[in-house]
Order: sequence, then structure tokens, then C-alpha cells
Amino acid sequence: MNLHRPRHRSSPNGRAQRAFRRLLSPRVIITKVNAIIRRLFHKTERAPMHDILETLEEWDLVAGETEHVQTSHHEETREERVQGEGGGLALIESLPSEVLIEIFDCHRLLAKTSGPSWIPWEWHRLAHVCSRWRSIIFEKTLDFWPALPIAIRYPRSSRFRHVTSQDEDNIIAALKHPDRICELNVPMTKSLLRKSALLLQASFPTLECLRTGSQDTDATGPLILPVGFLGGSTPRLRDVHLTNTAFSALPLLIQSARALVSLQLDNIPNSGYFSPEALAAGLSATPRLKLLKVYFQAPSFRPEQRRTSSPPKTRSSLPALTEIHFRGNSDYFEDLVSRIDAPAVEQVDVNFIELNTFDTPQLAQFINRTKTLKSPHHTSIRLSDDDITIIHDFRIPSPSVSGTIQLKVSCDDVDRQMSILVHVGRQFSRLLPSVETVNADGSPSLFSLRDQRETDSAKWLEILRHFRGVRKLEVSGALVPNIASALEQVTGNMARGILPFLRDLHLHGSESSMSPSIEPFVAARQPSSHPVSVHYSRDDSFDNLSDND
Repeated sequence: MNLHRPRHRSSPNGRAQRAFRRLLSPRVIITKVNAIIRRLFHKTERAPMHDILETLEEWDLVAGETEHVQTSHHEETREERVQGEGGGLALIESLPSEVLIEIFDCHRLLAKTSGPSWIPWEWHRLAHVCSRWRSIIFEKTLDFWPALPIAIRYPRSSRFRHVTSQDEDNIIAALKHPDRICELNVPMTKSLLRKSALLLQASFPTLECLRTGSQDTDATGPLILPVGFLGGSTPRLRDVHLTNTAFSALPLLIQSARALVSLQLDNIPNSGYFSPEALAAGLSATPRLKLLKVYFQAPSFRPEQRRTSSPPKTRSSLPALTEIHFRGNSDYFEDLVSRIDAPAVEQVDVNFIELNTFDTPQLAQFINRTKTLKSPHHTSIRLSDDDITIIHDFRIPSPSVSGTIQLKVSCDDVDRQMSILVHVGRQFSRLLPSVETVNADGSPSLFSLRDQRETDSAKWLEILRHFRGVRKLEVSGALVPNIASALEQVTGNMARGILPFLRDLHLHGSESSMSPSIEPFVAARQPSSHPVSVHYSRDDSFDNLSDND
């Protein structure tokens, strides 16, 4: 492939005139070029010959001959027959590049007006005719194709080096073409942000992916984006991922991003706070959104942020949303989900790092408005030294993912953890009867400051009462003596209301220490149609902790 720039020659007018003096007629060449291009594009339409000739008159190539040009298929065929294939190509080779450019452009305009506007002209076909045409296509400044898109990509990863000063110069050069940038994936430094401040306030009409954050969080603090970032409008934006970035005007920006599919906001600093009402309003303009992730730094609660006393009259509809992830204040999330509907959601992951008063009626109602998160088949309960985690698993039609609700609450007081667990059971009571398997686990040091059997029996009985369909209960860690002590009280008629369909009880602990507590419960269930089998297994982690003590 010859892509070298041609040598400097004499002026186009003089060169073209000398070439045409050796030719039979310019119309022969033009009809030949037209025939080749039509065959390339499988077109029956002809580029208007008079338009081409009028353009070429500027080169004094066809003066006095325009009126003699015939564009009928019959004459074109005759000319081709007279000249022959080899002769036609020889004539075409004699055409100056500027003349070929004009001919190509006439065909481009013809394709643009005669076909659907969304189908681009396949200019690359011209580049396959010969090396000269290929050289013209690639070396000349033409309007044959749209400007090539620019992707500025410096992924933030341990595998990639930090952005250097030389990188910054390259990024600045690329940012001077905002109409061509389709991806902006750059960890920001102070100097880069200072250099690009004005450039980043331009409109980016073709931007599809935005990923940025502070390159060195410890040294520079959060990245602060101005209100006019990206010109306030990004109609083609599909993917947003901001890390440790303060951008309080984000809800306004996403109102213009109707193509948005993924919105991930990690480690939002306090200076980048925006209200749940503003966020919900921005999300109302994103019907294609599938993933929403909002992670605040602690504390994410502001004095002016108060839980909505009554739900809003209208909610933003997010029909394509399948995943929602949140970390922050419980009041903030309650306010947010009261303002949105997401009927197709399949995964809900919530981490309350701040808890004023645990009350989540809006979260429960949000779940009830979904189509897929109706009947969980498995529930996992985990109490650790620092938090409590509750996971509900659902069977959904999608083969690639499973429906999940995960609720994690930061709390280091075991008594409050039990109160939260009771409260969650009450508010999600509509979901729990379908659960078939429950796993309950407690970290070995959970009850290091008090007796494991102390005061929790009544709470566990209330919790277990919601799981009417459970057939398998598996208990491990510090919760084994806790739950065994609760089940010890289930005798007589009470046995019909607590885990009535339970078949298998798995206890990971010492059989000698657990058996006396479990025997009354097993005996009470023996006459029923659903007797309980108790399975014991050793819990090494718990035993190792006891040995170390």
C-alpha cells in the first residue's frame, strides 16, 4: 500500500491542462470514473455530470465542451468500448488529484441525498480501487467520513502507571476536540485539572463513557468538578463512574443523558452532597439505566436532610434498572427509594453505615413494587463484631444472575443487632413465608462480654415465627447456643407456630452441650406430620477461639 505523500509538482491548472491536451475528450474520463464508482457502490444513480463539469471548469479543463457532454448509458458504453478497459484506466491516471476529489465528493453528496440519512457513505470502497485513489483518500483532507472518535483512556489500576506530565500534555491536546471525544477515562491530578478547567466546561456531544477521580486521594483530597462540567449536557453518555469526586451538579447533568446505562458513584465526599430529591429528579430522565451505585463517605447525613414525612405523589420510573447499590445514611436511602419505581430490579445491595433510628418502611415498599423480588427461597443471617448482614436469595428467570436483597448495617452492639434483626423481620414479613432454607451464623467473639443465652430467646422466637415455610435451618458459630436456648421453649401447641414445616436442623457445635436444649423441641414435634431430624457437626473456628481463651 502506497501511502506516501506525492512529490511537489507544478500548479494544478498547468498540470491538468497538459494532461488533457493528450486525451481524446474529458467526458471520456469522467464517464469512466462514474462507471467505476457506480459499480463499487452497486448504484444505478449517476452523479450529475453537469455538476461535476461545472466544478471542473474552475480548472479550465472542459471549457467549451460542457454542452457536448452526453450522460446516457448508451454513450457511456460506446466510449468504454472505444477506449477499452486499459485505455480508460490510463486516462483516469492522468487526472489530477484535485479533480478526482471533486468527482468523489459529488458521489458522496449523491449518496447522502438519495439514501437513508443514518447510513454512512462507504468511502473505504474507493480506497480499494488502486494505490493512487487510496493515497488520495487517506492523505487529503476530505469530508468523506465523520471525524474519527477520540478515546482518552488512562485506567485507574495498579497495573497502570500514574498520569505523568507528558500524559497531561497529550490529554490537553485531545480535549481541544470535545466534539470527537467518546471516552474520558482519566484519574485527575491537581495540575491536569488546573490545565483543563476551561476545556472541561465545553460541550461533549459524542461522549459515551466518563470515568474519573483523584489520582492520589491521600495527597490531593477529593476531585472537585465545577457546576459547568461538560457544558451541562451529554446526550450520548452511557457509562459514568466517579470515585472520590465532589460534583454537586451531577443530578442536573444526568437529566440530559437519556442514553445512560450505568451510574456508579464511589466514595462521594461530603462536599459533593446532593439531595435524594435532586438525584431522583435526575434519574427520571434515564429510562435505559440498568445499574445505580451510590456510595457515600461517612458521615453522609446532613442536618438539613430529614426523612420525608409523607411519600411523594409521583415517583420517577426506571423501567430498565436491574441493580441498585447504596452505602450511606438510612434516612437518605429511605427518601430516595420513596421517589423511584424499578419494577425490573433483581439485585438490591444496601449498607447503612450510619443509623439514627432503624426504620425502613420505604425500602420494604420499594421491594414490594418489584416484579421479581417476591418469594425468596434462601435467607442468610450473619452477626459479626461490627455489623449485621441479612441476605435473601430469589429464583428469577434470568439465567445469568440471581435475585438478591442484601442488607448490611454497621453496628457493634449485639443487643442492638438483635433489635435490628427483629425489626427487619417485621418489615419484610411478606417475603419470609416462602423461604425454605435459613443459615444463621455469629462470629465466635460476638458474646465475649455476656452469656450467649442471655435475654435473646424471645427475640429469636419472634424472628423464627416469620419463617413458616422453612424446611432446613442451619446454625453455626456463637448463635448455636443462642438459638438452641430459644427452641428449648417451643413445646406443646407452640410447636405448631414456630417453624411448622422444619425437617432438618443442623447445629455446628458440640452435641453434648446442645442436646439437652434441643430435646424438648424435638419431642414436641415428634407426633406431628413433620418430625425434626437434628444433625450435629464440629465448629472448628469456635473451638479454636475457646482453646485460645
